[in-house]
Amino acid sequence: MNQEQLAALLRTLLQFGGGIAVGRGWIDADTATAVTGAIVTIAVTAWGLYARRNTALVQSAAAVPQVAQIVTTSTHIAEASGPKVVTG
Repeated sequence: MNQEQLAALLRTLLQFGGGIAVGRGWIDADTATAVTGAIVTIAVTAWGLYARRNTALVQSAAAVPQVAQIVTTSTHIAEASGPKVVTG
């Protein structure tokens, strides 16, 4: 699941939950919209930071079929990224 799919799923689930909360009178529609927007923004930002950490970037590059080998100075990244990534 990529970042766009995750954001769409989260937004839909929050809108559903917000609709229920508005229907039951727990909150008003404007509050539901504001809360949904804030949660989606925070979640997408957190996911983006997580997905762009060094290890994840190296893992993504190693998954490309045209990449034969990646050399790194970090043993941690090499161990976490698979057989195409070596310490050099």
